[in-house]
Amino acid sequence: MNKGINTRAIHTGNGVEVSSNDAMPPLHLTTTFTNKTPEMGGDFVYSRIGNPTRRHFENTIASLEGVQDYEGQHGIAVSTGMSATDLVSHLMFPGDRVVITDSVYGGTVNYFTGIAPKNKIDSTFVDFTNLDNIKEALNEETKIVWLETPSNPLLNVIDIEAVASIVHEKGALLVCDSSFSTPFITRPLEHGADIVMHSTTKYIGGHSDTMGGVVVVQNPKIHAELLETQKKIGTVLSPFDSYLCQRGLYTLGARIKVHSENASKIALSLETSERVEKVNYPGLESSEFHTTAKAQMDYFGGMLSFVVTEDIDLMKIAEKTQLFKLAVSFGGVESLMEIPALMTHKNASDTDAAVPKNLVRISAGLEDSEDLIEDLLTGIEGCVKK
Repeated sequence: MNKGINTRAIHTGNGVEVSSNDAMPPLHLTTTFTNKTPEMGGDFVYSRIGNPTRRHFENTIASLEGVQDYEGQHGIAVSTGMSATDLVSHLMFPGDRVVITDSVYGGTVNYFTGIAPKNKIDSTFVDFTNLDNIKEALNEETKIVWLETPSNPLLNVIDIEAVASIVHEKGALLVCDSSFSTPFITRPLEHGADIVMHSTTKYIGGHSDTMGGVVVVQNPKIHAELLETQKKIGTVLSPFDSYLCQRGLYTLGARIKVHSENASKIALSLETSERVEKVNYPGLESSEFHTTAKAQMDYFGGMLSFVVTEDIDLMKIAEKTQLFKLAVSFGGVESLMEIPALMTHKNASDTDAAVPKNLVRISAGLEDSEDLIEDLLTGIEGCVKK
């Protein structure tokens, strides 16, 4: 654990030796494992229970998040980011309550307003930028407080340590969705969070060709409970997707630097555009979250959003750009943009998590920043209503 984060991303192992002396760990596609006796002991009996390729990724991500015993308390890799949300929700029982930041991924809104109520789990969305709102929202039924930082899509940066102090005083658990950050930017467990989750579909996979999620836990008892739940419900990350996610971790540190540099330059350029009312990016000195971001983020990340003026027709934006593609998701090598109110947050329009209709979210890729800036500014100008 004394090694640097980039070193750990490459050299954390899965504890399995192979006779062929592979320089890189092989992909274990097997669904079952042979035994010498009928007693089914050990980690690898059946791939729903444990798989060497998945365990390699699980060990590595736990190490990167700062878990000391990353082999005993490895990450729990699941099939999608939403599966990670669902797995964590199994810590709650009927009558329990979850308090969620009102700037949050649309899929999280859909889950806690559409699925969780069927299990008699109540939820409320509040503005986490004012910590007093969190204090007022907590009650005896609150089991989990759900935080995103930076948040999707407004890029709100919340002081994790301050929220953790409030949450723990009330006896609840703090869950942090860190998909925007990755452990190369922020490690929520080090700031007091109990559980951190990622959609590995995004930056961790990094190439828009794999889907998955992962949950990393600080407390051994909670880890054991979630691991046992995963085994019973069967929501596991496939060996091949685990291989792709582990491969993504090898280069994630280098990619995050470029993503962040590009996003910063794009944000600065957008601030000068007369077609843009506001830019949401924690790396900007003008951001209300800049001080907090500097304190708990190693980079400012590759995500940003901005609000365009009323004379911009966003329905035409995809026709006016060549490099930025209109698509949901983020964190790939290619630059993407989306209109949250019409796409990821469409179903949140009648909730406290609704977003402005003229908001654009950007995932800055690894292209040359000059090309991205020219493409985006030209595209916006081309959408001016005649």
